[in-house]
Amino acid sequence: MADCQLCGDHGDAEACPQQRTGESLGGRYTLGALLGVGGMAAVYAAEHHGREIAVKILHRRLARDPEIAARFVREARETAALGHPAFVRIHDAGTTADGCAYLEMDRLEGSELYRLRKTTGPLEIARVVQIAIEILDGLAVLHARGIVHRDLKTQNIWLVPTPEGGEQVKLLDLGFAKVVDQLQLTQKDHILGTPFYISPEQYLDPSAVDGRADLFSLGIVMFEILTGDWPYAWKTKRDLLSKVMKGELERHPAARRRDVPAWLDEIVARALAHARDDRFASAAAMKQALVQGEPPEKAGLLRRVFGL
Repeated sequence: MADCQLCGDHGDAEACPQQRTGESLGGRYTLGALLGVGGMAAVYAAEHHGREIAVKILHRRLARDPEIAARFVREARETAALGHPAFVRIHDAGTTADGCAYLEMDRLEGSELYRLRKTTGPLEIARVVQIAIEILDGLAVLHARGIVHRDLKTQNIWLVPTPEGGEQVKLLDLGFAKVVDQLQLTQKDHILGTPFYISPEQYLDPSAVDGRADLFSLGIVMFEILTGDWPYAWKTKRDLLSKVMKGELERHPAARRRDVPAWLDEIVARALAHARDDRFASAAAMKQALVQGEPPEKAGLLRRVFGL
C-alpha cells in the first residue's frame, strides 16, 4: 500500500484521520470534500459568502518546519502580486487552529493535464502547442520577477474552460517557487521538484537554477502529452535520478509519434538539452519559436490555426 500524503504513514488519504472534511476553519467556512493532495498540502472544497472556493492547507507533519511554511505562505504573496490569468487568484491566507498555514483560492473547473493525458492519451498537435504557449506566457511573468517555478509538471497544469469555448491554462503549486534574493530557502542539498520533470541542475545544485530549468520541465511536459509517456526508462528511483543527473532521456517525440512535425520535434529537443546554455535563453524565446513554427519565412502552425 502506498504512503498517505496527508500523514506520511501507509494508507489512503480519503480515510486518513488527519483528513479535514467537515472541519470549521476560523468560523468562516466548513471544509468540504478533499479535492486533491500533494507532497506539501491538501486542497478542500468550501464556500465563502455563497461563492465556491478551494482551501489549500499545509500538511501537519510539515507545519513545524519554518522553511517549508515560509515557502508555502510566500505562494500567496507572490501569486497575488502577479495578476496574470495563468495563475489562480489567492483571496486570503491564514493559520488553522492547530498551526497549519492555509490559502483561500478560486476553485477551478476543467481538468488536470495529467488526468487528461491518462484518460485520452496523446493530445492533438495544435492543442499541445497552444498549451505550451500559454504556459510560457505565465513563466515569462514569473521569470521577469526573478521567480523559478521549480515544479512544473502535468499534475500542476490545469485546463479551465472559457466562456468562448476555449481553454485557459492555469499553473499551480508555486509553493516551490524561488525568489532569487531568498536563496536561504533553497539549500544545495534540498532537491525541489518532481524527479520525472526536474532539470539536471536541480539535482546537481538546486540553489543555482534559473528560468531555463522551467523550460526543461516544459520540454518533459510537451514530450509527455505528445507521446502519452515520459522520456525516461527506469527501474528504481535511484536509477531515475541518475538518468536525470546524466541527461539520459529521449529528446525527440517524433521518434515515438510520426505526425510530430520536425520543427516542433526540434523545439522539444532543444528544451531538453542537458546543458542549460543549449536550451532556449528565455520563455519568450521558446514561445516565439512555437508561434513562428518552421521554416520561419512561412506562416507557422499557430498563425495558420489560431491567427497569431
